[in-house]
Amino acid sequence: MTYEKLIKKIDSEKSGIAKGYDITFLRDVCYANNGEKVFDNLIDKDLKLFSSIEAELLKKEEPQDGDFVEYADNKFARISRIHYDGTFQLSNKIGVYVSKGGCAQASGCTWDPDLDDIEQDRLMLNNLISTQKTMQGHCWMFSEGNSGGRRGVYYDIQFKVWQLN
Repeated sequence: MTYEKLIKKIDSEKSGIAKGYDITFLRDVCYANNGEKVFDNLIDKDLKLFSSIEAELLKKEEPQDGDFVEYADNKFARISRIHYDGTFQLSNKIGVYVSKGGCAQASGCTWDPDLDDIEQDRLMLNNLISTQKTMQGHCWMFSEGNSGGRRGVYYDIQFKVWQLN
């Protein structure tokens, strides 16, 4: 596949996942294997993997990194760190890595200074109430679940929403 064809494939891919790959990864994988079929298969596999990860995350009964918390009326932040003592931190400046089995890990700015107005003593897991709501959140995984350089792919999936009491 030529570079020009690859760019056209990325731009025309309907789900938007193609724009979440490192372009050099797609170039090397698709060009080396000479094919649009390789591109289509990779996209299909990764969409299915994101879908299964999302389903597993939504089954979880406990808060996870990356889940959303409504801490005030229509104000949301993501769980960025859960401490062993039952406290947690919130941030809207994190990256969320997801993997098979519904695992999620946040990294980056685990305490967001823009959220300093939230009383620290409220940030206890036992103050969170499960809701039926979900929100779309940005996350990443390794393509096909295989770690390696330039294999990260970014996409938006649904995460649970918790209400802070």
